[in-house]
Amino acid sequence: MSIFKYSYYDTPDGHDLVKKLFYTNKKVSIIGFGLASTEIILVSKPFGYLNTVYRYGQLMGPMFAATTTFCIVTHVATNFRGKDDMLNYAIGGFSTGILTGLLIKQKFLGFWMAVSMACIGAAKKHSKLNNYEFYPTLPTHRKPIYGDFRTPYDNWTVFEPRPKGWVAAEERKQ
Repeated sequence: MSIFKYSYYDTPDGHDLVKKLFYTNKKVSIIGFGLASTEIILVSKPFGYLNTVYRYGQLMGPMFAATTTFCIVTHVATNFRGKDDMLNYAIGGFSTGILTGLLIKQKFLGFWMAVSMACIGAAKKHSKLNNYEFYPTLPTHRKPIYGDFRTPYDNWTVFEPRPKGWVAAEERKQ
């Protein structure tokens, strides 16, 4: 399987660490670049190229560190414990929160992030083990009847089209 078409849950936890790191960091780079660009343009407005690149590093570095930490710690915990269960995700989420708190230099906030990320990680793994959807997703294939905001053929009519052979009341009288 190509590394570009890989999804995180294509292989069980404890296998293919490099592919999982590539997948998660690819997602974070897309989201993080958008969020960092928004912050740079609207809030911080650094002067010069080097300051802009430095600001991107400040904003995107903790994001990359958090996802990498989660993947590596979950991988190590799965292989060390020999089980693929919710505790591995809780350990990965806890270590991610602690590391993020250290990177942003707020240890108290980092502790509460660690606790919340451990709970979220355990809930996510529970959803995967019991086959229910934790994060809602949009359908991959949509066929709207009258169009919607995502189609190039916007039909914003309020009423359904008239059936074939329909004749207006004014025309029937003649």
